[in-house]
Amino acid sequence: MNGVHDCGGMEGLGRISIEAHEPVFHAQWERRVFGLLWAAGFNGFWNLDEFRYAIERMSAEEYLGTPYYEHWLHGLETLLIEKGVVSRDALLTARHREQNIPAASNAPMTLQAVTALIVSGGSAKKQIGAAPRFHAGDRVRSKNNHPHGHTRLPRYARSKAGVIERDHGIFPFNDSNAHGKENPQHVYLVRFAARELWGETASDKDSLFLDLWEEHLTPAARDA
Repeated sequence: MNGVHDCGGMEGLGRISIEAHEPVFHAQWERRVFGLLWAAGFNGFWNLDEFRYAIERMSAEEYLGTPYYEHWLHGLETLLIEKGVVSRDALLTARHREQNIPAASNAPMTLQAVTALIVSGGSAKKQIGAAPRFHAGDRVRSKNNHPHGHTRLPRYARSKAGVIERDHGIFPFNDSNAHGKENPQHVYLVRFAARELWGETASDKDSLFLDLWEEHLTPAARDA
């Protein structure tokens, strides 16, 4: 999605303000949102990419005018309603919950389980799948797609030539997983020269590495 959240390479957004001695949470409600999101996600009502896409659908004004955990709250509320976990009225009034909540998982959310998930990251790597299309050393070019939905290919890196550094293995394709379709495929670490991305004013000694899926890439030799 070409949205306000895709800030890479954009100018005019001002300096980054770094808060000295920043606390983990600025308010109690941020702590509660953090816990609620893990609780809902642990029960399998949605996947991480669906959550990202829910945030990306915020309006530019709302996205830029609200703090980080309010983005989380927006995504949480959006998905709770869309997945039928609660009704919009129940969420607004906070007086009751819908009956017939979908049973996505029977696994209890214990403190130990959540701690392990946060530490390990909860890898979505698949152990089986198709053979890789690309290998280390292959020259590739990123596609110049501009989807209306979620994508992990940033705007500044589209239609750019790079080199495959590593095959990470097979993972759900984030771009389709955000819409409920895993479509697992190989993910590659791709190296782009800084000048390929930013032009001749960039250092000829610098490179940028991006993790991209097979559907993001084409063989460079076949480019028209």
